[in-house]
Amino acid sequence: MPSPKLNSVLLVDDEPVNIKILSDVLKDEYDVMFAMGGEEGIRLALELRPDLILLDVMMPDMDGYEVCAKLLGDPRTATIPVIFVTALGSTAHEVRGLETGALDYITKPINGDIVKARVRNHLKYKDVILASSVSDTSADSDAASLQSMTGRQREIFEWVKQGKTNWEISKIIGCSEENVKYHMKNILRILGSHNRTQAAAIHSRRASGI
Repeated sequence: MPSPKLNSVLLVDDEPVNIKILSDVLKDEYDVMFAMGGEEGIRLALELRPDLILLDVMMPDMDGYEVCAKLLGDPRTATIPVIFVTALGSTAHEVRGLETGALDYITKPINGDIVKARVRNHLKYKDVILASSVSDTSADSDAASLQSMTGRQREIFEWVKQGKTNWEISKIIGCSEENVKYHMKNILRILGSHNRTQAAAIHSRRASGI
């Protein structure tokens, strides 16, 4: 019996040492490919259609924010999850990365177990979304939407459903209010809602079977 096909992960980083570190972490579980710059990363993403992309921010030819925007703006690559892996660890940089459309943000120096867990979770969420595309029920759609969120996004949405403000949530989970706002922007995009009140109300009614 043939071995099951491994999920593919594209590493985009201009530093060979970073490529090697990430490759060593992931190579036993995934089909790992790499690009040494932003333009090459976009070309390989279009050519190879990886299941997930780990993307550096600081690159000389095209920074990661621009690469991510181009990938998400092209229907051929828009559904590929992007995770930033970068030494830029400030809240402002994380917010910018999430606002650009990345699903997650990992800071260097990396923790191999965290990288594997994030990659595994996002690939699982992607599989859930693809599977849900054949279902027309609202319940299935809601479940897929929740699964497509990061753990932090689901945590924030749970507090939203309890009526907490962005300021209150920021104090509860220990991050800036601005960070909560940008997470909310992505949550609303995932849920297809225009505002937090609508999103919470619709999800609560569907969960109750109303």
